[in-house]
Amino acid sequence: MYNNHKQMGRSRVNWKHDSKKTRKTHVQQKKINVTQMDKHYGLQRQFLKDGMNFLQYKNYIQEKINNNMFYYRKLSEEDVSKLHQRYRRLVQEEDNKVNELLEYRKRNKRQKRLFKEKKKVIIDEQKSKMIDQLLKVMNKRDILTSDVNAWTRIKKLLFSGGYIEKGDEKWSEIYRKIVSPVSAHLFNIHSHDALNDYIMNQ
Repeated sequence: MYNNHKQMGRSRVNWKHDSKKTRKTHVQQKKINVTQMDKHYGLQRQFLKDGMNFLQYKNYIQEKINNNMFYYRKLSEEDVSKLHQRYRRLVQEEDNKVNELLEYRKRNKRQKRLFKEKKKVIIDEQKSKMIDQLLKVMNKRDILTSDVNAWTRIKKLLFSGGYIEKGDEKWSEIYRKIVSPVSAHLFNIHSHDALNDYIMNQ
């Protein structure tokens, strides 16, 4: 193989031989200095996960100092104050996260409840209109009500035989929409998601 160099010109190069000269046989790992306070900060994160509150942590630190435990002997008053302040802040941040999550869930739950209530009202109104239309086509409007809550009783009065005659095409399509287990059919919609979109835009 050849190598072009502006000083030397074109020369033949043995890449395999040259690579041996520059190949690194040992890579030094960067040494990370961990201080005594860093160890305490790491413990704070674990205590926080375990649910220790600030007062419990304060008592824990004091107990370790009183018992002259190894990692607590050299802590100055300033160090202890720093640990207290940091842990208090961590606890507050964690409380804020929990409160924010609870508030979000509460708001989300309320929105779902309001949407369900709105959906029921709109579906009942549409179903009532369809029942009224059915009674009109069947000439039963003057003797029966279009109240949705009374539909089960109305249906029994309309169809004592329990089935629909094939020849009654005038009202059979309306009837199928009313009794369909898919509420979307009342609105000439054919999916649950499409119905929810329709409700949201009302």
